[in-house]
Amino acid sequence: MNSTFFMLVATAGFAILAFNASAAYQGKGDMGNMGGMKMDSMENSGKNDSPSNAAVNEGEVKAIDKAKKNITLKHGPVKSKTVEMTPMTMTFPVKDPSMLSKVKVGDKVKFNIDNLENTATVTSLQVKK
Repeated sequence: MNSTFFMLVATAGFAILAFNASAAYQGKGDMGNMGGMKMDSMENSGKNDSPSNAAVNEGEVKAIDKAKKNITLKHGPVKSKTVEMTPMTMTFPVKDPSMLSKVKVGDKVKFNIDNLENTATVTSLQVKK
C-alpha cells in the first residue's frame, strides 16, 4: 500500500511539473516571470510614444537577435517614466534596430526602456565606459 501511495504522489508531482513547464513554454518565453514589472501607461495603447532620453539603467548584453530586432539584457532595477522592473534577464524589442550594431554580447551597457505600443522597448542603448 505504501508503494502505491508513493507512486500516486510522485505521478501527481510530475504532472504538475509538466503542466507548469508547458504553460511557461506556450507563449511566455523570456517574459514568463514579470511579477516585478510595472507599466503605468499600459492603458494608453501606445499613445505615450515619446521615450525618455537619458540612458539611466545598467545591464549586460546576453544575446542579440538582429533578425527579430531584439536584445536580451541582464539588468538591475529598471525605472523610466513608463516602466519599472525588478532585476531580471529579459528580451526586449529595440526602437531603432541600428542600436544592435553598436553592442556585442558581454558588453556592459546603459539603456532606457519605455512603454511603446504596450511593449517594454529599449529606446536608447550605449556601451558603458
